[in-house]
Amino acid sequence: LTALVQAVRTLPGAHPDRIALFGHSRGAAPILSYIVRAGDVQAAMLNSAGYPAGLSTDVKAPILILHGTADSPADGGVAVTNIQMARDFETKLRAAGKAVEAVYYEGGRHNDIFTNSTQYRDEVQKMLAFLRRHLRE
Repeated sequence: LTALVQAVRTLPGAHPDRIALFGHSRGAAPILSYIVRAGDVQAAMLNSAGYPAGLSTDVKAPILILHGTADSPADGGVAVTNIQMARDFETKLRAAGKAVEAVYYEGGRHNDIFTNSTQYRDEVQKMLAFLRRHLRE
């Protein structure tokens, strides 16, 4: 991930000081690890991510959490993607004074970003608004 972020910064037209990361499900784990460790991106968006109980709140970027309330192992999630884990992580981030926004989709399932067109459109709009707030010039 470090190499990819460095490569993106060098792309023509890229703004190296305005980098955001997105991760869905298991793809969110390396994003979380990166924003705790590296601290050189300006925003992170996590969709149906896993939030282990001991997860560090030492994040160095604003986070947008997008999560369905019906996320479960039955549709691709795992134990750490349940809604309570997401809410607990949001609470821990807020208590630590970190910038966090969260949107919970009532009845939303683990992969609804890909299978529910209404939720997909809403998530894209939420992500765009989040990016506009945190990647300003």
